[in-house]
Amino acid sequence: MSRSYSAALVAMAAVTLTSAPAMAETTVLTASSPWQMDNGADSCSLKRGFGTPDNPALLEIERLGPGDRFYPTITGRAFNGLAESSNLVLKTGPDGAKPIADRFTVADAPIEGGGKLTALIFSATTWNGFTQDDQAPAPVTPEREAAITSLIVSWSDKAVQLGTGSLGKAMAAMRECTDRLVRSWGLDPAQQAGLSAHPVPKSSPDTWIAANSYPFGADNRHRPGLTRARLLVDASGTVSGCTVVDNYGDAAFAAAACEQMASKAAFSPALDQAGKPVASYYQASIRWKVRRPMKQVGQRRR
Repeated sequence: MSRSYSAALVAMAAVTLTSAPAMAETTVLTASSPWQMDNGADSCSLKRGFGTPDNPALLEIERLGPGDRFYPTITGRAFNGLAESSNLVLKTGPDGAKPIADRFTVADAPIEGGGKLTALIFSATTWNGFTQDDQAPAPVTPEREAAITSLIVSWSDKAVQLGTGSLGKAMAAMRECTDRLVRSWGLDPAQQAGLSAHPVPKSSPDTWIAANSYPFGADNRHRPGLTRARLLVDASGTVSGCTVVDNYGDAAFAAAACEQMASKAAFSPALDQAGKPVASYYQASIRWKVRRPMKQVGQRRR
């Protein structure tokens, strides 16, 4: 689905900005709204506003299913002018020691009145970071979630810190939402949580989308885009369904993504605790760029 941001987010209650002594050039934005849970048909999203009407920001934490992985998106006027080539990282506070994400897509987020903010759409990660050198991050515990009190976006000599407060209760609500989500797909949340193996692609996901597949007729500005999709994989490893969860860019991106992935993707099926093949799902993201091979990212980092 396409994303737009209401002027209501820009008009949220003003708060005073303060400086964070631990970081130079840091703008601290405190919460201007309570957490809002979006119990969608395809994903679970926690959203919260920060900042002032003159310097608004929106945090979205989205999960496409159970587990530790989530997609953070941070939108704000403070990021206007940033490009994907910017050396930018996302960290958690209060420690702020280790980045949890460093790959992102830049997109425009229109607001009412004709203005726009810049959205930083980060790749999938966990509260303990992402896989590096084939080393998976440690499992995330409720204690780890409760200990996080802020998110910090830093680049060059600048940083924006969102004062989230403890994430313990918010992430507990997220787990309840993802269990409901799995049931809506006809799957058993307990079985999916106890899988001994998840679906594994039989071919590189990079080959599922042809390098020349950018739908030129869709967006004559030839801007980059991002599509996230969920593939349902049956007990034989065949794709039984494809649903676009998020689409940042022209609607033609979404149609092209499912058409090609559903016909080209094949898997070794998921296995339950007894080693029996069972139905499950696979999350995929596609970055659309003109005249460059599109990178398809599933349950791993490039």
